[in-house]
Amino acid sequence: MPSLARIDWAAATAEERLEALRRATDRQVCAMSRAVEWEPGSYEVIRWISAQICVDLGSALTLFHNAEPERFDKVPRAQVPPAMQPVCAQLDALCQRINAGFYLPDPARKMIGPDRLATWLENQAQDARLGIEGRWRLNPAIVGPMANALPVRAGRRKAAAKEKSLLGRIFSPLTA
Repeated sequence: MPSLARIDWAAATAEERLEALRRATDRQVCAMSRAVEWEPGSYEVIRWISAQICVDLGSALTLFHNAEPERFDKVPRAQVPPAMQPVCAQLDALCQRINAGFYLPDPARKMIGPDRLATWLENQAQDARLGIEGRWRLNPAIVGPMANALPVRAGRRKAAAKEKSLLGRIFSPLTA
């Protein structure tokens, strides 16, 4: 049973890769989710990685974008080439898990390439304005902070100014 550090990834079978991943630490699984290539020999590994609760949101989003989902986002399901259907099925499951909140954000593990996510969210919003719906719609409330798409305000908010009552308007010139 090879460990993740000792396995020859290119020469290993899918079963050997999975066995090595099962023995890996959570941190190693997250690192692998960021590094795995979306190629036919890796689909079982990607399926296993994406089902792990230890994978954080940044790693899951990196895995999602490494598949280059924009290639098939607007392609109808029936028109996806047969060779790419496993990739699209994996992306379907990954997107559902992301939107369901399965992956939790980890401040220590940011997404690789947050600009890709910001562009994805901008394009998704523009498509929504035009009435176009892509196959994979990411929930901006869940993934937006990973792309710094939602502004983070420092400090306290100012209290909204209240309109003075009739008595307040009458007496305020006297007390000023």
